[in-house]
Amino acid sequence: IQESYRLPQQLVLSGRDGDRVLASTAHEGTDYLRSVAGTAEAVTWSAPDGLEIDGILCRPAGDGPFPLVVNIHGGPIWQFRDMWSMKYPWVPLLVSRGYAVLNPNPRGSSGRGQAFAGLVVGDMGGADTLDYLSGIDALVERGVVDGSRVGLIGASYGGYMSSWLVTQDPRFAAAVPISPVTDWYSQGFTSNIAAWGNRFLDADPTQPGSRVHTRSPVLHAAKARTPCLNIAGALDNCTPPTQAQEFHHALRAHGVPSVLVIYPQEGHGVRAYPAQIDFMTRMLDWFERYMPGEGARATHRETERTSA
Repeated sequence: IQESYRLPQQLVLSGRDGDRVLASTAHEGTDYLRSVAGTAEAVTWSAPDGLEIDGILCRPAGDGPFPLVVNIHGGPIWQFRDMWSMKYPWVPLLVSRGYAVLNPNPRGSSGRGQAFAGLVVGDMGGADTLDYLSGIDALVERGVVDGSRVGLIGASYGGYMSSWLVTQDPRFAAAVPISPVTDWYSQGFTSNIAAWGNRFLDADPTQPGSRVHTRSPVLHAAKARTPCLNIAGALDNCTPPTQAQEFHHALRAHGVPSVLVIYPQEGHGVRAYPAQIDFMTRMLDWFERYMPGEGARATHRETERTSA
């Protein structure tokens, strides 16, 4: 099976005479998507402790600096590779509207061996936090990214990190946590994967002051300043919708703009139509409201011209 950010999945028979495509998912829709999805390139940077971190940067045409959305993968033991649309439909959509999208592989990601993956065990929200922040700093220093327009999006563990990062650094202009964990204590007593969370935190929820408490975004919400669009599925047994609800109320209690959207027929993530269309519309509106890209600015200018 072959694919890349700009190549829809295709089944290929490889032999001495080269590759022969047996089946392809390409069609007029994928042709259009390629025309607006920009390019993807591998990037690397050094974390504060010297560990090399890699990722894939998807970006529009031009030199930048671009507004940046950091797309955080789930797992945490998973990885981004050069795949069609980076697996997430919001990546090419954001690029088409003038955003660069960084898809990072922090410590804990797969693809670099057990030792690298194991670095996140017992430290979720610890050193991997700095992997994301140092990646943003590197792209700003290289002139690719506008440091005043940086946002976050992610689902599952990516939803946790999107919620956690806004409590650890005030730089973020907007965030969209999807199916997050925001309170490891209540997660441990309402989720069907509670044992996973306790093992990966290496923490006991019955012990006050453990990482169950110190690494929960809701307990750090007083430090947040970032407007958050909190997304959950009502049928999610992994990260129950009450996780997004808790963070929403915590943010509102501290005067931070927050919206909570719970899709009644969705589970762990937003996957079905028409819920996905509704979500993508809300997501794009959220970023364009708080950190507009060139697509939003062009729409605004056209609206002003038409009104005049």
